[in-house]
Amino acid sequence: MNHSEGEYIARCKQMIEEKFHLESDQGALRQRDLEYLADQIEEKSGIKLSLSTLKRLWKKDYDKTPHPSTLQALVSVLGCKSWQDFKLRAPISQTTVVMEQKKHTSPFNRWMGLFIIGALLFIVWLIAYPRKVGSAKPLIRGPVIFTGNKTVSQGVPNTVVFNYDVSNVDADSFFFQQAWNQNEKVRIDQKGHYYANIYYYPGFHKAKLIANDSVIKRFRVHITTDGWLPLVRRAFTDNTPIYIKTNPLVNGTLHVTPIDLTSSNVDADKDFLLSYFNVRDFENTNSDNFSLDTRIKCDSLNTMPCPAFQLTVICEENIFFLTMTGKGCERNIAIQMGEVYQDGRNNDLSAFGRDLYNWQNLRIQVAQKRATIYLDDQPVHSITFQKDFGKVVGLVYNFEGTGAIDYVKLRNGENRLVFDDEFNE
Repeated sequence: MNHSEGEYIARCKQMIEEKFHLESDQGALRQRDLEYLADQIEEKSGIKLSLSTLKRLWKKDYDKTPHPSTLQALVSVLGCKSWQDFKLRAPISQTTVVMEQKKHTSPFNRWMGLFIIGALLFIVWLIAYPRKVGSAKPLIRGPVIFTGNKTVSQGVPNTVVFNYDVSNVDADSFFFQQAWNQNEKVRIDQKGHYYANIYYYPGFHKAKLIANDSVIKRFRVHITTDGWLPLVRRAFTDNTPIYIKTNPLVNGTLHVTPIDLTSSNVDADKDFLLSYFNVRDFENTNSDNFSLDTRIKCDSLNTMPCPAFQLTVICEENIFFLTMTGKGCERNIAIQMGEVYQDGRNNDLSAFGRDLYNWQNLRIQVAQKRATIYLDDQPVHSITFQKDFGKVVGLVYNFEGTGAIDYVKLRNGENRLVFDDEFNE
């Protein structure tokens, strides 16, 4: 039996309400429930749905089909990989059969049939979406305290002493998570008040205080650098990097060489990422309107079949990034401008397949939330986004292997130069 998208959307909302014990008032959810749901969706999918989007979805007369990314975000909290996966698993057809048979059965048989079908659906739901211990929504009865103080005003490593008070929260367990990586979540004492954490990476981190599976409070931690900080890690998820202590300025470029790696005890025979961080307050530079001009190249390494470079712009609320790679490896490319993410598997991003062993001129121009990317002064790709990511607060250049930067020029929305580095001695 075929069903409309509207029926599946209604079933999806119903299952979300049941899973999180949300109280619906004539089809609409309360503000605090919507905020709670938005946090859950962001935790599971990485997609941040606005409260206005969720309010529209839960309006009684809502009859439109949401954007695919919105549907993907919704079903992520139900443990589904995609909207199609949810449609295959959502038990609409069985419910519909019961309703169709309703007028052809006696009242006793009808209620008995409904009871049996309901029991079966409940068992299926328990199997498909098992409740974890401590997954119930916490009860917040009053103010929650979550603040922090850096022990070092600038630079890394940097210990932040967090002060928390969850005495007004009823939950089974409490956790601290220092940033985006869920592998860094640690359990904390419900009756305690302090937790100290070391930040090994610069950036604009959003620490999280978690009760059961719910984020109940966030605290922003801005770890700045004194100029450029080069470091090496084996993967983006590495907890502890190796800081490069040698002077990285070489002939008017920022360039960590293989000799510098050896001096810092880095085994260059294994795969690694070289990153240059510059995190600071860039004056009056907002993510909606800015431009970044730069010139980069990768060092030629015979062991690297797909050389790659990633430029990341750190903002207060999220990051912009784009990847470039060698010709023939375009499938590995990924771009995020605002909340819009694209990858080389499902989009034509072949323009970003380049000879990275030669200098590449790159510019990101953002005007009124429309990002245009230029290579060698030619526009090659544009993305329009909707959300405000706040101020620009950091730049990160990531090379697979070693690489060099010739210059960096950052302008704000008024086309005023707010940062300029040509790496002269």
